[in-house]
This record gives sequence, C-alpha cells and structure tokens, in this order.
Amino acid sequence: MDKDELLEFLQNQEESPVLPKGLPINGKQKHWIGGLLSGLQLQVAAMGGFSDVAGKPITIVYGTQTGNSEAMAEEAANFAKKHGMAPKVMDMGDIDLTDFSQTERILVVTSTYGEGEMPDNAQVIWEEISSDNAPKFDNTFFSVLALGDTSYDEFCEAGIQWDTRLAALGATRVANRVDCDVDYEDPAMAWIETVIPIITEKGSQETVSVEGKKAKSTKPKFDKKNPLEAELLTKRVLSGEKSSKEIVHFEFSLGESGETYLAGDALNIIPENRPDLIQEILNLFDNKPGEEIMKRLRCELEIRTPSKELIELVGNKTEDPEMRRLVENNDKVAFEDFMWGLDSYELIKSYGTGNITFYDFLNTCKPISPRAYSISSSIKKHNGEVHLTIGSVRYKKEDRQQNGVVSTFLADLAKVGDTVKCYFSPNKQFKIPEDGNKPIIMVGPGTGIAPFRAFLEEREANEDKGDNWLLFGDRNKAHDYIYQEEIEAMQESGLLTKVDLAFSRDQDRKVYVQDKMIESGKEMFDWLERGGYFFICGDAYRMAKDVDVALHQLIQKHGNMTEDDSVTYVNKLKKEKRYVRDVY
Repeated sequence: MDKDELLEFLQNQEESPVLPKGLPINGKQKHWIGGLLSGLQLQVAAMGGFSDVAGKPITIVYGTQTGNSEAMAEEAANFAKKHGMAPKVMDMGDIDLTDFSQTERILVVTSTYGEGEMPDNAQVIWEEISSDNAPKFDNTFFSVLALGDTSYDEFCEAGIQWDTRLAALGATRVANRVDCDVDYEDPAMAWIETVIPIITEKGSQETVSVEGKKAKSTKPKFDKKNPLEAELLTKRVLSGEKSSKEIVHFEFSLGESGETYLAGDALNIIPENRPDLIQEILNLFDNKPGEEIMKRLRCELEIRTPSKELIELVGNKTEDPEMRRLVENNDKVAFEDFMWGLDSYELIKSYGTGNITFYDFLNTCKPISPRAYSISSSIKKHNGEVHLTIGSVRYKKEDRQQNGVVSTFLADLAKVGDTVKCYFSPNKQFKIPEDGNKPIIMVGPGTGIAPFRAFLEEREANEDKGDNWLLFGDRNKAHDYIYQEEIEAMQESGLLTKVDLAFSRDQDRKVYVQDKMIESGKEMFDWLERGGYFFICGDAYRMAKDVDVALHQLIQKHGNMTEDDSVTYVNKLKKEKRYVRDVY
C-alpha cells in the first residue's frame, strides 16, 4: 500500500481518527499529509508493520572467505531497509554479470584472501568482469568496503581491484572506498551510515516493493568486543612423540551461554601473550611498566608479530646498512626474505636497540588479533561443546625458540578448567549439502581434517545416506595419523565410504593427497557427476593449489574435456557451491 492508497483508505473509513470520511483535500493539504504518511509508513515498516513498503532498490554484494564480509553486507542491508530502501544481498558466486551491469545502485563488500587474491566465492565473477568483453556499467552508482589485514603487503587488494574495475567500466563512485584493518567493525559501520544516504539520492526515483518487517540484527550475542568465556574441558596431544610437529585436540564447554554452531563454522580464540616473550621485550628497554601497561602487553596488544609501523620505525632509524638498503630500495621480495622469522623482539634487538624507546614500540603495536580455527565437532554429537584441532607453531631461529601466539597460548598456558575468550564465526559457504543423499569428497591433510571430522559427525547425526570420501595425509603414519581410531571406526560402521591416505615420508617417493586423487581420478569424476561436493581444508599456498591442479587434470582426462572445458566445469562447481575451500 503506497501513501496515496493509504490516504484514500483513511478518508473512506466510517470513523477515521485522522480525517472525516469523504472530506475534500486541497493540494497543499494533500502534500503535507502525504509527507506525514510517508514518514509514518517508514516508521511502521521499521517496527514490523505493513507487509510491504516501496523503496529504492540497492544491491549489496559480498566476497568472503570466513564470513566477515557477508556479515557486514547484512548490516548494510538492515541499515538500508530502515532508511526506506529495498536492499538485495548477493553472494558474488551467484551474480549474473549481464544483470549485474544493469543494476543502478551497488555496494561491494569484500575481503582479501592470501597475498592479494580474491576470496573463493568471488573468483568466477572476477574473471568475467576482468575480461575484455565485460559489459559497461554506465548507469551504475557504487561504493566499496574492503576488509583486510595490514600485516599483509597486499592490504585490501581485492577491494582496491573492484573499486578500480567498476570505475573503469563506467560506474560512478558515490563515496570513496574504505579500507578496514582487522578491527573492521567501527569503520565499516561508519561507511554504511555515510554511503546509504548518498546512494539513495542517486539514480532513478522508481521504487520496488520490499518486505517491511523489522530487520533482524546479524550481530551475534558474543563477538570480539564481548567474547564468550568458555571453560577448557579437555586438552590432549594427538600426534606421536616422534612426530616432527605437535597437534593438539581441545574441547570447550559452551555452558549456559545458549551459543550454537554448524559444522563448517569457525571458533575465534582471543589469546594472551606469553610471559616469557613479554619479559624478553622488556629486557630490551630500561622501562619498568606499571600494572596497566603490563595488562595491555599481556592481553590487548599484538607484540610478537611486528606491525608495519614498527618495521618502518626500525627501518628509518636503523644503522644496519643491509636493512637500510632494503628499505630504501623498496624491494618487497628481498625484504620479505630478510624479515622471515623475525618477531618484534628479534627485529628490535638486531636493528633497533638504542634507536627506539619502549614507548616508540608500544605506539606501533596493533590490538591483539583473534585467530579463527575450523571447528572439528558437531554440536549434534557433542551437546554444549565445541572442539578444535590445532597444530602448535614452534620453531627455532638462531637458537631462540619462537612460539605461535594462539596455538601455544592454548597448548602451554591455558589449563583444563580455565576459561578462554572466544566467539563464533559462521561460514555459510563451507557446509555439508542440504540433500543428505549427495556424495561428498573431503581433502584435508594434517589439521585440515578438522572440519571434516565435524562434517562426518553431522552426517551421522542426520542419518544422511550420501557417500563420504576422505583424503587425509601427513608425514608419517606411525606418528602423524591423528584421529586414526575414529577414522577406522567410521570406516567399519560404513559412515566413511572411502578413505585415501597419503603419508609422504613413508616411502622413497613422496606421496601427497593430490597423487591419490589422480590415482582414483575416474571414480572421483564419477562422484562429481553424481552431484558430489568437493571440499578442501588446510594449507593454501601449496596443498590447495596442487589439489586444484589435480582436480582440473582428472576432470579433463576422465571427462574427455579440453583444458578450457575443465575450467568451465570447475567454475560451474564453484557457482553451484559444490567446490568449496577453507584454506589458510
């Protein structure tokens, strides 16, 4: 019902509290009352009143790897709806480029994956929009919100590329791109509150019908600023004593929090810094900080990984000729090699001692970052619990022990019975199929097995009938076969239809999961042809890329396709959400 219909309706009521029935209204009165009713209409819609409201259409698209961009896209939609617009939120993997190019108002929210890459769900549409024959966006108004991490060189690169490409195709930028660091919530909301009123006034004034119920907030009960304090129930080392790595299984209680999750989601752990690292850094300076600063060093600041600001500070003040040369020449590759393995302590000790003060260092520290870990349990099997499977990061550099912030916080500092600050991140992309009869293929070597343990538990609890194929591996079967008893029990019960194991160091020729894929290529292609889903979890830089190459090869061979045809086939899997990755 638009305002004219509403006006007519009120005039024709037997006992209208607003207007006498049939009362004639002059132009000025009608204009004034119409404005009043328009405002009333939006207010009632925001409170959940009328079934539909006319609003200017706006399309909000998101590219996401872990769900943060999707959450902010939903926040933008909520804000837009409350301000009388008709928002449509779209996964970039669902975009039809021709339709997209005809859209008048577009907001782009995207994260950057790895070293400047597009997130997985954005790869196909990005290839299409980057091509020479991409359509023009001459009638489009847009703005971009980019999520990133300044610890990476290609900070917010995906957002930068979208911003540049849309403008190059003729779209009109209505507000400057906003680039957000790991603490993205506040600047992201500021962008939303700024851009929505601006873009509302652009383009045609035509409206479409939009559901007028009150928008639900996407904000969870617990988050980074208000974390859940979960009790650590269990901690046990999964890897063998002679393993070259330490992999630990953790179980946490959700208590009376009411929190829940789905298999495929992540749990963010907010750590504390190691006392030994804090002391090492303090030993570099003469200061003896008070209790408040000590608390910040322990719980609030990222002190292990050097921020870009610290690197620049040391680089500008160092007397070391090699470091000065690298900084001045801006040679990124050489500088990365130079910095490899240097934490803040080593950087200051080797190149900044005497040139920077403790408070110089303190001012360059970023807030401590939560780390997201794939959940390795199904709440349907472990009621009120959440499990994690984490490899402890430990290595030596020049006889000094280096320790990962979160992994060794949990492994060394957190004791059973302690509470750990955490919160959930949904991952709507990385999910078992709704149709439980569909087969799934899970490639997860090392700790990449984590979400697939959850998948299998979930499929078992659902009594799904679809086939399940696990490809797992590591270095040595005797020391690195984590969850071996569980996997073998799942095989015996029939839950696991097929298991391929690749322990690379158990024979002269190293064997990896991608080799097992090639060996069973025909069967794997048959599973895909039956509507199968293909999942990867684990190392992004080598394993996931090698697995992707193997997938294209086996599809090309056993599908009798050209190389281009195999790319089209895999892109179709991605579009259908049947090829999904959780890589890091």
